[in-house]
Amino acid sequence: MEGMWKRALTMGVLAGTLALGLGGCNNNKQAQEDAANESNELRTKNAQLEQSLRERDATIAELQRSQQQVQTQQVAPATDMAGGGGGGASNFSDPNIRRDSTAEGERLTVAGDVLFGSGSADLKQTAKKTLDKVAAELKSSKYSRFSVRVDGYTDSDPIKKSKWGSNEALSEARARAVENYLQSKGVSSSRLSAYGRGAQNLKKTKAESRRVEIIILNR
Repeated sequence: MEGMWKRALTMGVLAGTLALGLGGCNNNKQAQEDAANESNELRTKNAQLEQSLRERDATIAELQRSQQQVQTQQVAPATDMAGGGGGGASNFSDPNIRRDSTAEGERLTVAGDVLFGSGSADLKQTAKKTLDKVAAELKSSKYSRFSVRVDGYTDSDPIKKSKWGSNEALSEARARAVENYLQSKGVSSSRLSAYGRGAQNLKKTKAESRRVEIIILNR
């Protein structure tokens, strides 16, 4: 009886040990599966993150290319139309010309001191480069169908040391000089007219008042 009891006890111990061993194996297997699943999830997330980074880099590169194109267009030097013909010219840039729009049309204002000497209606040689650009633009397809009026202005100081009897006469002579020069550069005389405005429409300073306005009439 005692021997049977010992054998039963021994078998119970062995069964318990086996059960613990099997439980430990199952636990290890589950841990391995969990680790494998976690690794797969991490690889998937890493791949997704790498794809997002590539898409972000591609978007940044595209934005940079677009910005460079815009900057290139903004800083590109204006085409020098001097002596040019009737192509599709765009607005040129010249430090001697102020451009604005009026009810009559687009106005190009050139300081009188840039164009002429004091009391003179003879164009300065340096002024002709500016007028060359104006003539080329007036001949371009953008403006070729429009009439052009040249208005001459002076300051309000009385004429003293000049052959011109009045500011009106001097301003008209200057407007005619600009008109004739534009015509010599190929602008049709049928499109051109010139007027002397004298001291009308004075500006803030005498220098600003002395000017020639070239108006591209919108009719």
